[in-house]
Parts: sequence; structure tokens; C-alpha cells
Amino acid sequence: MYVCLCHGFTERQVKAAIEESGAGSASAVYKHFSCAPRCGKCVPFVRDMVKAGKSEGAGGCNGRCDGSCGCSGVASAG
Repeated sequence: MYVCLCHGFTERQVKAAIEESGAGSASAVYKHFSCAPRCGKCVPFVRDMVKAGKSEGAGGCNGRCDGSCGCSGVASAG
């Protein structure tokens, strides 16, 4: 599904930017694509995808994050 019609990038491409490039914010996603939001309708969706990507990353390190996995970087105290 297209996320941004102005620049023509898809949901799959945004997920790849988040997972492979480590884009941790909406602005980092746009920077990955060498663009800036034009009409702005895609920004909330990109933010949600980044937030979901961080949540998935936190589960992947099982709370023992050293900051290198791209999650929120919050290590558990246990």
C-alpha cells in the first residue's frame, strides 16, 4: 500500500527504512528517502509505523537493550 502519494513510497519501503536503516523518527524516514513531507497527509501514518517498529524492537531484545537494536533503549532492571 502506498503511504506517500506525493513521493510514491510504500508501506514496505517505510518498514525497510525503519528496520534496515534504523530510522527512529518520522523525519528520519523522510531523510532516508531524501525528501520532506509535501502535503503532510502521510506524516501521522509514518509516525505510527515508527512507533510500532520501536515496540517490535523492544520485544526483540527482551528488555535487555544495549541501545544497538533500534528500540527505545530502555533496559530492564533485572
